[in-house]
Amino acid sequence: MHWALGDVGAALDAGKNLRPEHFPTAERKARLGTDMARAWWAWQRPEQTTRALLDAYRASPGEVRDRPAIRRIVTELTDRHPRTSGVRELHTAVTQAL
Repeated sequence: MHWALGDVGAALDAGKNLRPEHFPTAERKARLGTDMARAWWAWQRPEQTTRALLDAYRASPGEVRDRPAIRRIVTELTDRHPRTSGVRELHTAVTQAL
């Protein structure tokens, strides 16, 4: 919610104590990851963005692979931060499924 309203700091603060095990379904767990990734990306934190997207992908691949806005983040990560740990793994996981 905070991210959608443009308050990235509040989004990151609200999400800092949330854990995937707090959510009942794989899709909700993945959504936590994609929401946090969007906030980290808005704050220009590629390492944290990548980690959150990999967690989301592992929980529910479709939540990362099939959402155009998230795929754009993966593409931008690959283009701008190719040496960031996990970026190649993430890019491969998302693009192989096509």
